[in-house]
Amino acid sequence: MTKTLAAFKRSRILTGLALVAVLGLTAGEAFASLCVWRNPSTDIQEIFGGGNYRTVVVNVGSQKGPIEQAIGTRLDADETQLKFWPVIKNGQRVGTVATHLGKGDYGAIEVVVAIVDPPNAPAKIKEVRIQRDRERYRQQLRSDAFLSQFEGKQAASALTVGSDIKAAHPDAVAASRVVALSVKKLLVAYDKLGIASK
Repeated sequence: MTKTLAAFKRSRILTGLALVAVLGLTAGEAFASLCVWRNPSTDIQEIFGGGNYRTVVVNVGSQKGPIEQAIGTRLDADETQLKFWPVIKNGQRVGTVATHLGKGDYGAIEVVVAIVDPPNAPAKIKEVRIQRDRERYRQQLRSDAFLSQFEGKQAASALTVGSDIKAAHPDAVAASRVVALSVKKLLVAYDKLGIASK
C-alpha cells in the first residue's frame, strides 16, 4: 500500500512538472514579441536630444493581412496590439520609438527602433539599438557597422540580410535576420497602422 501510494504521488509530481514545462514553452511562443522599453530617458536624450514621450497602443485588426504580406511572414501570436511611443520635444513630435523582442540563437533579442517622418516623404528609420541580448557575437550585433545599415530605410525597403543588410558576422546570420525582421515589422506596422497621425 505504501509503495503504491508513493508511486502515485511520484506520478502526480512528474505529470505536474511536465504540464508546467509545456505551459512554459507555449507561453514563451505566445508572448514572443512583447517587449518593454527599458531606457526611455537615455534613448530619447541620445537619439533625439531630449524630449518627453507618450504611449500609443493600436489594435492591428484589419491591417494584419497587409502587414503580414509586406513583411513576408506571419505576425506573432501576441501581436494583436502594438505599442508605440511618440517623442515630443519643444511642443513638436520629433519621432516615434517602438520595441520588439525576437528569438535569437541564445535567447531574446530586444530591438529598439526610432522612426521619423520627413516632410513630404515616407517614414524612415532614424536609429536602431539592441537593448538586451545574449548572442555569441553580441559586440558585432550591437556595432555601428551593423546597426547603421538600417538608418534611412523605409517600409518599402527590403530590410533583408543578404539583400540590403549585411550580417553582423558570418556566424551571426540568424541573429542578424532576427534584428532585420524586427525592424521591418515595426516600420511596416507604423506605416500601415497610421501611427504618424496618432
